[in-house]
Amino acid sequence: MNLRLLKIFFLLIPIVVWSQQNRYELTTLEFTGNKYISSENLASVIYSKQSPGWLSQFVNKFTSIGGKAIYFDSLLIRSDLAVLKTYYKSKGFFKAKISSKFELDEKGREAKLTYLIDEGIPVYFHSMTIRGCELVALEFQAVIWENTRVDTNRIYEDAVVDEKKNFALTFLKNNGFMNASVEKPDVTIDTMKNIADIVIRYNTGKRYRIADLYTTKTGKGMDLVADSLIKELSGLKKGNWHSNSDIQRAQVRLYRTNLFESVGVIGVITDTVNNTVPLNINATIGLLNDLSPELIMNNEDNVFNLGAGVNYNRKNFLGGARKLTVGTSIAAQNLSQFIKNPSFSDTTFYGYADARISLEQPFLFGLPINVKLESYYTLQRRLNEGYNSVIFGSRLGFDFELSPNVYLNSLSTYLNVEQSEYNFKEEYLINLAKSLYENESDAIDFVNKQLKSRGYASTSAILGTSFGANKTNDFLYPTKGYSLSFLIEDANSVAYLFSKLFGTDFNRPQSIKSVVTATWFPNVYNTKSDGFGLKIKAGQIFTYRGDKINIPMSQRLYSGGSNSVRGWGTRALVPDKQLLDLNNLNQEDLEALFLRKAATGGFFLFEGSVETRHKFLGSFGATLFVDYGNTWNDYSEFRFDQIAVAVGFGFRFYSEFIPFRVDFGLKVYDPEKKRSMFTKKFYREVLQIHIGIGEAF
Repeated sequence: MNLRLLKIFFLLIPIVVWSQQNRYELTTLEFTGNKYISSENLASVIYSKQSPGWLSQFVNKFTSIGGKAIYFDSLLIRSDLAVLKTYYKSKGFFKAKISSKFELDEKGREAKLTYLIDEGIPVYFHSMTIRGCELVALEFQAVIWENTRVDTNRIYEDAVVDEKKNFALTFLKNNGFMNASVEKPDVTIDTMKNIADIVIRYNTGKRYRIADLYTTKTGKGMDLVADSLIKELSGLKKGNWHSNSDIQRAQVRLYRTNLFESVGVIGVITDTVNNTVPLNINATIGLLNDLSPELIMNNEDNVFNLGAGVNYNRKNFLGGARKLTVGTSIAAQNLSQFIKNPSFSDTTFYGYADARISLEQPFLFGLPINVKLESYYTLQRRLNEGYNSVIFGSRLGFDFELSPNVYLNSLSTYLNVEQSEYNFKEEYLINLAKSLYENESDAIDFVNKQLKSRGYASTSAILGTSFGANKTNDFLYPTKGYSLSFLIEDANSVAYLFSKLFGTDFNRPQSIKSVVTATWFPNVYNTKSDGFGLKIKAGQIFTYRGDKINIPMSQRLYSGGSNSVRGWGTRALVPDKQLLDLNNLNQEDLEALFLRKAATGGFFLFEGSVETRHKFLGSFGATLFVDYGNTWNDYSEFRFDQIAVAVGFGFRFYSEFIPFRVDFGLKVYDPEKKRSMFTKKFYREVLQIHIGIGEAF
C-alpha cells in the first residue's frame, strides 16, 4: 500500500511542476457595458482579482506592504458570473445579461479577463407596505410609515429595503417592544412596467417596561463602588419603557467613568411579569488607584530636554464616580547639575517644571454632563533663549451628552483663565532684533526705544462653546454625507465683570471670535474606497471694547498649513498690514515676529478646499486637491484677488488606527508675489510639503 502511494506521489510531481510553469498572471480585469454600476464596485464583489503591479509585488517580497502576484483561474468565472447577476439584482437590474471572455498571452504569460455586461432596463420602487403594526400606538405608526416611504423615482435596491426594514425594527425595540421581529420582505417585480412592490411584515409582541435594576459586581474593586452609584450612572430608571438604545447608552456611560473593566446590561427575559422585565448590570470593577511614571525626552525649542514625570489617578474620588488626577513633570537641559542641586530657583538650572491637578465627574445635577476642572502651574528657564516665564491658569469644561434624536452630535463649553509672566534678558531681545537690522547698534536702539520693558505680563479669560453635527458615513474616511462645526469664543468679558465687581483696573480688549466650518461629500464615485469632498471655512473676530491691536497673536485667525491652504506653511497667510502692540508681547509672539518673520494674524478668515481621494493596494491612498484662502484685518477688506490658491497631490497610508499623510502643495496664485509660478524657484518659492495625521478635512 505504501509503495502504491509513493508511486502516485512521484507521478503527480511533474503535473504540479507543469501547472506551476503554465500559470498566467491576471494582469487585466475589465468590465464593459456597465453604465449604472462602476467597474470598481463590480471588481470588489467577484472572486477573480487583478494582480497588483510590479512595484507592489517587489515591495511585498521584503515587507507586508503590497501584494503577491495573482494568477488566472478559469474555474472562478462561473462563480463570478453568479455573483455579478446576484449583485445586479440587488441593485434593481433584474434583466441584466452577463458573459465573459479571456485572452492568454503565451509569450508574456499574462491573462486578460473581460466581463461583458448588458445591464438592461432598471426596476424602480413603486410601493412599500408595512404589515403587523396596526395595534401599536397611532403616533408610532405615523413615525414608521413616514420613514418607510419610498421614492418612486429611485431605482430599486436591496440595501434601501433593508434600511427601511431595520429602521422600523429598531424603532420598535427602542420603545418597549423588545421581542419585536420582522420577516423577510416580499418583493414583487412587474417586468412589464419595471416596478417593484415591497411588503414587510412585523411581529411586534408585547410592550415592556423596566421592572427593576439589579447589579452583579466582580473584580478587585467590587466592594468600593456602591450598587446605587452603578444604577445612577447607567441612567436607567424603573418604570421606563425597555429600550435597546438606552441600554447601549448606559453601557457607554459606565465605561466612560473608567471604573469598570467590563460592563454588560442584560434583560432577564425569564422573569418577565405583567409586561415588565428586570435588567441586570454585570460590572467588573478594577483598581481605583494607579500611579504611572513617565520618562520625558523632547527637543523643545531646538534644545534637548531630559526629564521625568509621574501621574496619580484616584477613581471614584469622594464618590459619585469622580476622578482626581495629580501630575507633575520636570525636564532639564543640564540634568546632571539638577541632580547635584535639585532646586528650580538655582541660577544654573535651565528647563521647565509643570504641575497639574484635575477633577472630573460624569454628571452635574443628575444630568449627563461631563465636568472637568483643571489647574496648572508651569515654570520655564531657557539657557539659549534667555528668558524666564511663569504660566498658570485654570480651565473649566462642560461636555454635554446629547440625545440621539437631536440634530447635533457634540456640544461643549469651557472657561479658560491664564496668567503668563515673561522676563527677558536684554541680550535675548537684541538678538531677536538683529533679524530686522543689519547693524547691532540699530538693534540695540530698537530694543531701548520700542521694547521699553524687559518683562511682560498678560492675562486672558476665554469663555467658549463648540458644537457640531457630523452626518458622514465614516469619521476617518468619509465618502458621503456632510458635517458642520461652530466655534464661538468670548475674550475677557468674565475678567471685565470681575474688575467691575472688585474695582480693579482693566485695560484688555474684549472680543468675540466665531468660526464656522462646513464639509460635504456628494458620493460622486459611489464607492467606499473613493471620495470627493468640499470644505468651506469662515471666521471673524469682533472687538466690542478696546483696541483689537492688543489681542494676543495666539488668539487671532491664521490660514495656511497642513489642514488649511497646503501651498503655504503653517500660519503663513496673514494680512499685509501688521497690527501689534510691541509693549504687550509674550515669548511666543516675539519669536514668531522676529525669528520666523510671521505676521500678526488676522481678524477675518475665509478658506476652502476641493479634494478627491482614492485608495489602492488596501492600505495606500492618493489625493488631488485645490485649496484657497487668506486672512484680513476686517471683513470689509476682503478682496477676491487676495485669495491665495494652491493645487497639489498627496499620499496616504491607512493604518489600523489612523491614516498618515504627506501632501505636496504648489502655490498657483500668490497674492503677495503675483508673477507666474514658472518664473519662481520651485523648491523655495512654489513647493510646500506637509506631513500629518488624519485627513485634511
